[in-house]
Amino acid sequence: MNRVFIEHIESYLPGEQISNDCVEERIRAGGYDVPAGILEKIIGSKFRYYAAKKEQASDLAVAAAKKIIDKIPDRKIDLLIFAAASGDLIEPATVNIVQQKLQLTCAGFDLKNACNSVTNAIEITSALLLQGNYKNILIVSGEKTSDSIKYTHLEKETIKDHFAAYSFGDAGVALLLTTTTEDKGFFYQRHRTFGEHWNLCRIEGGGSMYPNDASKLVFSGDTFGLKNVIYEMAPPFVKDCIQEAGIAVADIDLICTHQVSTDTYRMVAETLSYDVNKIMQTFHLYGNTAATSVPIAFQQALLEGRLQKGNIVMLLGMAAGINISVQLMKV
Repeated sequence: MNRVFIEHIESYLPGEQISNDCVEERIRAGGYDVPAGILEKIIGSKFRYYAAKKEQASDLAVAAAKKIIDKIPDRKIDLLIFAAASGDLIEPATVNIVQQKLQLTCAGFDLKNACNSVTNAIEITSALLLQGNYKNILIVSGEKTSDSIKYTHLEKETIKDHFAAYSFGDAGVALLLTTTTEDKGFFYQRHRTFGEHWNLCRIEGGGSMYPNDASKLVFSGDTFGLKNVIYEMAPPFVKDCIQEAGIAVADIDLICTHQVSTDTYRMVAETLSYDVNKIMQTFHLYGNTAATSVPIAFQQALLEGRLQKGNIVMLLGMAAGINISVQLMKV
């Protein structure tokens, strides 16, 4: 029986490391006197990385993808998927730009579902590979969410609507997926959407709602309301998925979850009665890197030697929308 697995995974961080102090200084420079240390106190972040002004989302994806392509120069890529909340432009799809920069000739398309873009791309890729349509699919993501941070014209009454963005970080990832007959890879995947809560977290500009309003090109939303809804919706869904997969929580050796604050780890651990030390924690290093956060956590676990052959890993996606995804795989 064939399973889909991640054969190669790579990431890329842009050159500028940004501390909490630096972000707070930028907020003050914009005219709002934010208290020192507030970011670490409320969100828990320490560092993140910002791309250069001329560096595009496609450049971040390409930098990660080249690391894989250089390892397997003779491997034919059959399909390229750009999966991210970010993008170079509205039309054409950013995958075309990525394909040109990588000098590939395969088919490609964009997949966009906020911070679940990569996890959803894995699910779709799995179906395509198991159907035999393709043999090697390269998923790439480039998140340049630093462009959506609001630093100016902040007021006491509205700064809370933009606060979560101060943990945003930029990054790129690439994953090569193929099939195997070995006892490894994905054995369960499911996601669910709670669309009634779409307005809790948003970047409104650039679409048909506000096509020409530059003031809408920044992140805004009720992030505390979003957290409360996810705390309510995610635990029962995740528990149902674990039961449906035919395993117990104790069988999971590591969880790689989307990370919006250090409180994310506590929520996952408490609601699942799970050891918080078995959750891959990267938020303090990279901040919220949107759709790249889950794969970055998985790669970090591999690099640190935290996973052994036969271990079970959960990829837990949580995104604006609201969207929640659960993917279980054997290493």
